[in-house]
Amino acid sequence: MIKDDYEFGERITRDLQARRAACKILGVQEGASKEALKKAYRRAALKYHPDHNPNDSDAHKKFLLIKCAYELLAEDKPCDMLLEEIKSWEGVPEDDKYKLDNLWGHFLWWREKFFG
Repeated sequence: MIKDDYEFGERITRDLQARRAACKILGVQEGASKEALKKAYRRAALKYHPDHNPNDSDAHKKFLLIKCAYELLAEDKPCDMLLEEIKSWEGVPEDDKYKLDNLWGHFLWWREKFFG
């Protein structure tokens, strides 16, 4: 049972980190509307599209990350590439709304995510 609790907590932490990273990539606040997400996606896609950045070797990767971020936030589709990317970041900005250093904080985050 303790192992299951730990794995559950880890999944929630990974999901939260991925969502924070996606918000950072698109430049939106958590809980942004679908319209705001769509506008942010279009703006970022135009800015980082490989055709607009021929001298940037990472342009294709950035473009795919933008797509992953949009799909996660707008369509709730997880993206392994996004999870791999955030492992290489210095850190995802912390949110003071939930204290995720304990299971109660994870529960509160989960409750709001699924039950609004």
